Amino acid sequence: MSRYAIAGFNMPQLSIMTGGMLATLGIAFFAATDYVTALFPLLFGAFIAGAGGVSIAKPSLNAASMHFAFLMSSISVLLGLGTALTGSWVTTTSLIEQAMMSVIGAGHIAAGYGAYLYGKPSSDNDVQTCGTSPVIDTNPEPTRISDIIGTPEERITPAAVFAIVTD
Repeated sequence: MSRYAIAGFNMPQLSIMTGGMLATLGIAFFAATDYVTALFPLLFGAFIAGAGGVSIAKPSLNAASMHFAFLMSSISVLLGLGTALTGSWVTTTSLIEQAMMSVIGAGHIAAGYGAYLYGKPSSDNDVQTCGTSPVIDTNPEPTRISDIIGTPEERITPAAVFAIVTD
């Protein structure tokens, strides 16, 4: 079966990247402000990246771990938007962090919805396949870690974009 992918990354890999971005956001804003509450994105990032890692390590737990990752993304979006919109932030810096946490989480949710639509049954007799398509995969061999991570060119572009956005 073929897996849903964005820019060559499947959902578990995107979850690990989302978790990394949230963790970096939390650490950076904690270093800048010394507010312990700035570490909330780190907490959500650890859960989301952990769920992605579980999904890669144990493919049988893919559905459960991805649902958990999207739950964590949903909570981070609701927490970030709730804090930003109700004005319960202390400084403009914390408002920026909450907005960025919400945007990153919303992007992860949008990617997950795309995976859901990709595996959505086309008729009543079909079953939901959670990010996979019934198209036969041409490479049924076990996945190597180098295949999961991708080539250097595939890793540099998202990393460079993230560095530019968070700079």
